[in-house]
Amino acid sequence: MPGAARFEDLLAWQRAHELHLEIWKATDCLPPGRDRRFTDQIRDASESAGRNVAEGFGRFNPNEFAYFLGIARASLQETKALLKKGVDVGYWSDRDFGRLDSLANRALQSVAKFQRYLRSPQAKRNAEQRYRRAAHPETGRTR
Repeated sequence: MPGAARFEDLLAWQRAHELHLEIWKATDCLPPGRDRRFTDQIRDASESAGRNVAEGFGRFNPNEFAYFLGIARASLQETKALLKKGVDVGYWSDRDFGRLDSLANRALQSVAKFQRYLRSPQAKRNAEQRYRRAAHPETGRTR
């Protein structure tokens, strides 16, 4: 989280959000009579990933943030499963599936990498330093 002032600054959120927008566009092109439940499920799963990155960011605690990133990863895996179903039943082409699946994999990789960082000793040290600076901005030390 070094340098991130807002959740929108996080690569993990940016990639999850990009995937969600592309999922929205891909499902918006389905004929109106096609599987409304499927559309709702894949949209919700893809959006859930970004929501959980944002919620974790708001927790201001590396362990809690890592927990929410775990939920985001699960939502991305659910999205991938639904993408596979979509191509298998003919909702989109192999080409579109490949593009969307690639975006999902990029989002998964960035979330997983960030989660590993948050569980590291370095993340705990960085969080303690930020806490000290926030508690005593004039010196950066606790009293």
